[in-house]
Amino acid sequence: MSKVPWHVFRNDHPRAHLVAASIEAADLVGSPDLKAAKTILERLVKTLGPTGDYATSIVRETGEPEVHLAFENEPDARKLADSVKAVRTDRYHGWASQRAFALGAASVDALASGLPLLRRRGPQTGGH
Repeated sequence: MSKVPWHVFRNDHPRAHLVAASIEAADLVGSPDLKAAKTILERLVKTLGPTGDYATSIVRETGEPEVHLAFENEPDARKLADSVKAVRTDRYHGWASQRAFALGAASVDALASGLPLLRRRGPQTGGH
């Protein structure tokens, strides 16, 4: 389905399903590692074709930077969790189900290399 803003999603789906990625080496606010990881994970979710709404957010309230991916439907969360080898956890409160995994720079690169290239929008201009 579609990606929606985090605050809208959390309001509309209070018992959603969480997959949390702890991002290694993303110590600084605004870290390119953190933003790159979020972008790659969003691309991965799109390739998995979720059937319900989902949202993503960079979260720091746990003490370490994380990318949270929340899903309306449990099978969508499970599909992502299986693809990144996330394990069940009870670390986070307020979720119908939750899974977590660690994602280092090498893992981000490996994920990115397995994803289809982003398509540019708009007309392509060719040479003569």
